[in-house]
Amino acid sequence: MIYNNEWEYENQDYLREQYEKKMRGENPYHRVRKIYCKGCGRVFYTNIETKKYCLYSLCGNHGYQKELKWRRAQERKDRICQTCGNAFTPKRSDAKFCCNACRQKAYRESVTDTARCQVDTLAKCNENKKNVTDTASGHADHLQQS
Repeated sequence: MIYNNEWEYENQDYLREQYEKKMRGENPYHRVRKIYCKGCGRVFYTNIETKKYCLYSLCGNHGYQKELKWRRAQERKDRICQTCGNAFTPKRSDAKFCCNACRQKAYRESVTDTARCQVDTLAKCNENKKNVTDTASGHADHLQQS
């Protein structure tokens, strides 16, 4: 049993003739159309309206991968690096930095900021404890004097 796409692949000469007749106006209602294969880029003729590849088993997956890569590239537009402020084209859709050096610099800054915040919090906490003990000892001294 032969499928439509296999028949079309084997009978491109016949379909080309039909397409040329259609273009000359001899058979204007014929459904044949000229397409460039999205997988290999070759010109082919088809009757199938939704067809994109000359033969799916040869070009289908390759063409799909090319189209997917193109769409992803379109989605990745130039961005501004969060560390240095330079414009760059990311290789990944979630990239925030232009290079590893900027990424590492941002990480180190965030770690030191976190550590500094913890030191500041610890210093405030110790200061509060000292104030509480001073107040408590002052209150105790006041009670002893009475």
